[in-house]
Amino acid sequence: MKGYQFYQDHAHEWRWRLIDAHENIVATAGEGYNEKSECEKGAALFTTLGPDAPVKKIKEYDGTGSGDGPEWKYFEDKALKWRWHFQARNNKIIAACVKGFEDESAVKKEIEHVKVLLREIGREKGGNTYTPPAAGGAISGGRFA
Repeated sequence: MKGYQFYQDHAHEWRWRLIDAHENIVATAGEGYNEKSECEKGAALFTTLGPDAPVKKIKEYDGTGSGDGPEWKYFEDKALKWRWHFQARNNKIIAACVKGFEDESAVKKEIEHVKVLLREIGREKGGNTYTPPAAGGAISGGRFA
């Protein structure tokens, strides 16, 4: 069944994985969360921001998010496999691909596949699945702002 699967890893951190209609894992959380509710917020943020975010090719991945998120970034890794990740406005990586792809066209196709899946999930949930915190009261824009 397509959608998000939430689970705790060996370190007891909450994580999510995104499953497509063919029961393939197509994306995972960019990090572990202490609380399931925070993990669910990360998945909801990906669902909300991912479908319409721009896609950008980068020369190489340096282990951090950088740029003008939210955006998809794809790159060739040291093993010569193409990969992608998705970062929020604060440049925190909130989603990543599960496997490497043989060529650039394949990774771009996979990004589009995940975007379509996110749109479907968003519609099934009734539209927007993430509501940013209201202005005021917080010192910063929040974890994913």
